[in-house]
Amino acid sequence: MSPRKPIHDGYDAVVDFFPPATMPEFVYGLVKFTYDIVDGRCRRGAVEPLFHDVREPDVTPRWAPGSDFWPNKLETDVAVRGQAYAPRGRPVTSHRVRVVVGERARAIQVFGDRSVAWTGRGALRFGAPTPFVTMPIAWTHAYGGWDPRTPVEPPKTIADHGRLQFDHPGMYPRNPFGRGYVVVDEPCEGIVLPNLEDPRQLLKPETLVTGDPRLWYRQPLPACFDFTSAYMFHRLCWLGAEAWYHPPPGAPLAEVEHGLLPVDYHALSGGVNTAPQALQEGAMGLVFPSIAARTPIAVEGMHPEHPRIQFELPAPPKLGWKIEGSFYVGWPQLNNVLIEPDKLRVSLTYVARHAELPRVFVPGIHAKIPVELHIDGEAKVVYDCPATLRDLRRAGPK
Repeated sequence: MSPRKPIHDGYDAVVDFFPPATMPEFVYGLVKFTYDIVDGRCRRGAVEPLFHDVREPDVTPRWAPGSDFWPNKLETDVAVRGQAYAPRGRPVTSHRVRVVVGERARAIQVFGDRSVAWTGRGALRFGAPTPFVTMPIAWTHAYGGWDPRTPVEPPKTIADHGRLQFDHPGMYPRNPFGRGYVVVDEPCEGIVLPNLEDPRQLLKPETLVTGDPRLWYRQPLPACFDFTSAYMFHRLCWLGAEAWYHPPPGAPLAEVEHGLLPVDYHALSGGVNTAPQALQEGAMGLVFPSIAARTPIAVEGMHPEHPRIQFELPAPPKLGWKIEGSFYVGWPQLNNVLIEPDKLRVSLTYVARHAELPRVFVPGIHAKIPVELHIDGEAKVVYDCPATLRDLRRAGPK
């Protein structure tokens, strides 16, 4: 699939119906703007295209983090993508980065690479962090990963064999992409501690080893500002899946405490759920019911020259629908906020949905569907009606 290009030099946008390939429930428009952060203000910049079109049948992976193409999200995800920079470019062994959205703040303590040394069974120590100038703020550097030494029962079914291709009892379900997760209490060379930690819940030598893969849920939460993956616990629960060792009912769980999962989350297991919570990709504390225009946003420690990058959230676009000659107000909902501080750039993706259609429109059946999304009264995006099934049959196989 070729890379997408913006449809306009001021924005990227699409208009489509949801759900796809069946009787539509609503028409929606996605609009993405990109801003340069200049002297604390947002100015329209070169447009980044809408990311990862899940409507395409050959798109892989299906659930890539940060897709702009989820029209049925209900809340706003904020992500910060980039690196931690040592102040004034001088190497440090530890540094703190922070993102502030309105009155809510999230912080990460950033460490240089650290090793683990065993001094005896059940006794270990953390090596001193090595100095660094930059450090990626990425899930690969947060707490997580897997301990391949964790015992695995011999697979009994084809399904067991298949699951072992992408899962393992030694994986840390909250972040299988990270580093520092240890199950087996035996000396092991090459264990690297995470570079990113929540300053309120730092790893300690006495809490590093779980000793039992079933107790993973007692371990610290991973810390990162980027979009989450659908393979991470808690999101996998909303999709009907389970961790290899699902927490037992009644076990104290941070995801329940923070409202990411309901108390009865075990009831989500089995089948494919369509709950909109599965689509929310913000990290812990970076999902918002809504964010008003002019909300102050700041990122600290993630630019090589500016210790603090700040701006106010721009006003949303004025959207409107023209459907079969009639006009309707479009209510923009902010889906994604992606901040790239070292590029002094922020991208905002909005969705507008309209369900009260004057009549039934069915893509693939109707040859013409007169739907337009109007943006700020100056531009319009016309629905690109696909070929009908009749036309496709007449054309024959390609």
